[in-house]
Amino acid sequence: MAKVNELYSKANRYLKRNGIEKTAIAVADSALSKAPKSFKYQLATTDELKAQRAWSQRFASSLKFTLVVPTYETDSMYFDEMIASVLGQTYNNWELILVDGSKNKRLLSELENMTGVSNGERPAGRVYSLEEIRKLFRFSVDTYVTYDYDGCEIKYLHLTVNGGISANTNVGVNLASGDYVGLLDHDDLLTPDALYYMSKALVANAYKAKLIYSDEDKTDAKGKTFYEPNRKPDFNEDMFLTNNYICHLTLLERNLIQELMFRPEYDGAQDYDLFLRAVMTMDNPDERILHVPKILYHWRVHPLSTAGNTDAKEYAYEAGRRAVDDYCKARGWAVTISHTAHLGFYHMEYKNLLFSTRPYIGVLCGPLYKLGKISGGAMKEDGTVMYRGLTKGLGGYMHRGSLVQQVEAGDVRNMRINPVLENLYDEMVESKLAKNAPDYVEISLAFCKKVRELGYKILYDPDHKQE
Repeated sequence: MAKVNELYSKANRYLKRNGIEKTAIAVADSALSKAPKSFKYQLATTDELKAQRAWSQRFASSLKFTLVVPTYETDSMYFDEMIASVLGQTYNNWELILVDGSKNKRLLSELENMTGVSNGERPAGRVYSLEEIRKLFRFSVDTYVTYDYDGCEIKYLHLTVNGGISANTNVGVNLASGDYVGLLDHDDLLTPDALYYMSKALVANAYKAKLIYSDEDKTDAKGKTFYEPNRKPDFNEDMFLTNNYICHLTLLERNLIQELMFRPEYDGAQDYDLFLRAVMTMDNPDERILHVPKILYHWRVHPLSTAGNTDAKEYAYEAGRRAVDDYCKARGWAVTISHTAHLGFYHMEYKNLLFSTRPYIGVLCGPLYKLGKISGGAMKEDGTVMYRGLTKGLGGYMHRGSLVQQVEAGDVRNMRINPVLENLYDEMVESKLAKNAPDYVEISLAFCKKVRELGYKILYDPDHKQE
């Protein structure tokens, strides 16, 4: 029933913004955007969790994580369950930093009760004196307590003034000592193996990644039902500029996040703004951004959360648009960034020619339709047509079929070429198209492979039409 009410509320809000015709299309699109109803989150077995803990004992000494949680008047049930999801991690080298902007210190008592459960008694924590607090944090903090929990550290800070999510989070980020720092919302949940899978991926990556993220799903207010799995693609710059699909769970190299910090003027989209600025620091983001294709984060849905109510924080989507605009300006791109019909998704319009603005884009391709459904266009390297069968005008799963994105290949029948590659196009494509019954897929794949080998990117725009 909760999910039905959520869909009804979203449709009603969309109708007010966009009218009946667009709402009808959006409702159909929303139905397609969801993952199959057969999805069921599978918790690791007891044997798997045991094996993860054994692996942790071997590698935990070489890699430490910091989780920063800004809290504000957090519901007791949500808080307790969030804390429990951290305490239950199979990877055992982490610190949890709770930055509390609430009016009172109720959460401190709850924290002590939670962390004392497995020990049978309330843990002895170090309470810092007011003089020590002032040296560490100036005057924004009036209480600072640290606890040892099974070899890991929990830090609780109570702020004298609630500065907002970015300012509050920055207090915790400044205090972080882990190799990688991640953010956990005060009402969300980690899977028990979240840090295990993150650590395992980083070990395999030889710690080269500066940013690492996982897949996620949603959970209801009670934290019992899991649905709408978000199976994310690997890093794709243009798709990321259209929507913050990275979201949760994300960890950044500590030196990087402490250099960038969160910007209060982007509250509501502070994570998106931070990630975009992090990408800007990387010479080759494809090598520095690591995707773990595993659901490690449960995003809780309730009336006040962005997950459950896209209008609950409309200012967040405007902040996101400004963050994308900042990114493009820093790149020197002359573009206009606007909202699409779906809040949290953005459209980029180039004021000048695409290829002069971004000369490393070699090809712009678009979809082909048959009977109103996609039959060709964006392809994987093996020739698989992406979004095949998707009805024209719809976006499909997570709306990704409607997003501008970099792809491995495009169909030559709906393609625009960077002028510097026109001779290559004439050589590899034009002559073959003149033959009887040309194999369009084979021709397209061969040409696009050569384009990529030359160091150019291939861009897919679902709205692009052959000129």
